[in-house]
Amino acid sequence: MKSLRIISKTRSLSFILSILLLFSGQLIAQPVSIKHNGVKLNAEINPAEDKTKPFFLILHGTFAWHGMELPTSIQSLLEEEDYGSLAFSLSLGVNDRTGFFDCKQPIISKHGNAQQEIEQWVKYLNAQGYKNIVLVGHSRGGAQMAAYALANQKSAKQLFLIAPMTWKQSKIARAFNKNNNKSMEDLVAKIKSGKLSELKQQNILHCKEANIRAQSFLSYYTSSPEKNTPSLISETKMPTRIYLGSEDSITENIMKQKPLFEKNSNVSHLLIDGSDHFFRDFYADEMVTDMIETMQ
Repeated sequence: MKSLRIISKTRSLSFILSILLLFSGQLIAQPVSIKHNGVKLNAEINPAEDKTKPFFLILHGTFAWHGMELPTSIQSLLEEEDYGSLAFSLSLGVNDRTGFFDCKQPIISKHGNAQQEIEQWVKYLNAQGYKNIVLVGHSRGGAQMAAYALANQKSAKQLFLIAPMTWKQSKIARAFNKNNNKSMEDLVAKIKSGKLSELKQQNILHCKEANIRAQSFLSYYTSSPEKNTPSLISETKMPTRIYLGSEDSITENIMKQKPLFEKNSNVSHLLIDGSDHFFRDFYADEMVTDMIETMQ
């Protein structure tokens, strides 16, 4: 009888919790996954009770994932204001990927692969009844979201870019040559001539001594597809707001290219004093507050 009473109490507590959550208007965050080209894609969703409100789709930076500090903080802050969100991880060619990319694996992904995966999550949200989608991208994810928005102007209502990446081919080449003690230009020439199908033991992006497929190398280390965010947003028709940190080196690169987008009335920017590239703690709070105010 004692065990039955315990079970009964447990069920009662679960029922009470469900009722409290229902009346508070808060729905529990939960992992979600979808399949794309035979690969399982992972995300964390904070459902919204009111599906007519803006719903945020959030993308991380280079080789990161949806459970890192910034996407998690943004989701939590949005939830406090009764906004739903979904933060997702790019597969990077890895089935059921969670956590940061494991650099011990060969790099087979491409910068441009993000477009199809963003599209899959937009379709997923639309199927769930969310039509008022807001796109959010950080760092490389900012450039990838900007490229998606440019090609799909009617897919979302708003674009928020957090310290989005910039691109200058000569600067990228100098950094690669220094980190690897070899000529990036020579490697690109060999790949394009068909003499090289894979690079081994290279310092690639955030990875040390990694192996990477030749076509993946071209995607990450040449100007195609477009990776320079100021160029991508220069003619956008989607309302776009850029968040920059005063202590982030990317900010200077963005502002040097301000003439590319400053005449576009759809684009605005906010400098958050004191923040670095990752907008930790109260900097994230300031940013999310501005996001909500911008949409009103």
